[in-house]
Amino acid sequence: MNNDRVNELLTRVGPGTEMGDLMRRYWLPVLLSSELQQADGPPVRVRLLGEDLVAFRDSNGDVGLLDHRCPHRGASLFYGRNEEGGLRCVYHGWKFSVSGKCLDVPQDGTRGSLCSRVRATAYPCRERNGIIWAFLKPLQQHSDGDGSTLPPLPDLEWNLAPADETIHWRSLRECNWLQCLEGDLDQYHQSFLHTRLDDNLDHQQYVTVPGKTSPASSVSDMFRLVRSNKLPDILMQEMDYGLMYAARRAFDKDNDYYRIRHFMFPFYTLVGGDLGASEFVYNCKAWVPVDDTHTLVLEAQCRPGKPWNDTERAQMMEVRNPGGFEAASSKPGGAWRPGANAGNDYLRDYRLERTTLFSGILSNPTQDAAMQESMGPIVDRSREHLCALDANIVRVRRQLVHAADRLRSENRLPPGAEDGAVYQGRPLGIILPREGDWVEQSREQRRVPAAEPLRHKAKAQQESQ
Repeated sequence: MNNDRVNELLTRVGPGTEMGDLMRRYWLPVLLSSELQQADGPPVRVRLLGEDLVAFRDSNGDVGLLDHRCPHRGASLFYGRNEEGGLRCVYHGWKFSVSGKCLDVPQDGTRGSLCSRVRATAYPCRERNGIIWAFLKPLQQHSDGDGSTLPPLPDLEWNLAPADETIHWRSLRECNWLQCLEGDLDQYHQSFLHTRLDDNLDHQQYVTVPGKTSPASSVSDMFRLVRSNKLPDILMQEMDYGLMYAARRAFDKDNDYYRIRHFMFPFYTLVGGDLGASEFVYNCKAWVPVDDTHTLVLEAQCRPGKPWNDTERAQMMEVRNPGGFEAASSKPGGAWRPGANAGNDYLRDYRLERTTLFSGILSNPTQDAAMQESMGPIVDRSREHLCALDANIVRVRRQLVHAADRLRSENRLPPGAEDGAVYQGRPLGIILPREGDWVEQSREQRRVPAAEPLRHKAKAQQESQ
């Protein structure tokens, strides 16, 4: 397949594009619930898949997501008055509900004929565990207008478990969604970009091996393994949700260390989850396309069965984003723009680069952002020179292209679009015997508890608050 055509297909997400059509078959996480905390509060600008939208919480607490243009003459509903069950355009007073229904046209008199004929473009929204999700097919395109024919939300563990077991972190990256996602598919940059010059100063969590290493020494021991073996074997297994992939490194004469990760359609990656560490923690990222050249990065730091306290949450935010955020603005993602960015070279510290850090940039997410944004708004993949360690990146590209082509030519829905249960999986760092099937040997540890008990647990926690 022509490389230019592939790059165009994979990176363009606006209305009418192949990847844009694919993305519009899924629920998309777009905001934290806390960003629309107040009923009848100020509307929020949202840009998603190249569309300019406005979100608001009405008097009943329901969330609406509308095309920002008023159907009357196109003035932005961002300036609308959020009052008495709807959003009223301040230009001429036309008012719309969260479903896009026209509630009032003051100029229509007593007949109401104009009001009955006009609708604002409205997208269905759902809330779960502090996240607002949107489905970018207008409500009026569904059979009864209320979204009852919509697919279920994905059964990602952090989206089902009690909210206090997850820390949500977010940022805005100024580059295409795919080069962001491919950073998590890359299983060997950890041996370079995220390393320290002195193993003993590294604080990342790596797997322990019971009976072989103590918790105190296991961090540096496993870190040395990743550092010393910079060229792991890359293994892959296609799954009903996308791709499971692993980096395999020799641990001793009988065992190998596997870092097992997941790509889940359309843009999720699951990393972390080292077994044997002091606690089981893993990270799920959603690489949500704002448009062709901006990406909303939503992370869920999940610690199943062990709630995070306020101190831990603050510490995690400091570790993930030591540069803080720029002053909030009303732009889309205006509260999500990192203080360490291209304008200040990501706060690169040359002293630290000489003495402590391989890159001189603090925090893994900032290091990743610097590399991904440095590629340009949309990287030119025709100029790449890939190697064997990039095999899983190539496989995911092929999966995306294949799914987009089948959707357009056969109207066949892409993986996971109608089955939320396929998203139940965990990443792992695990020691496995050299002889045997890594997929089968890790099956039980990758399993997530059934979705329904998790929902009941989450509901009970919410009702007790």
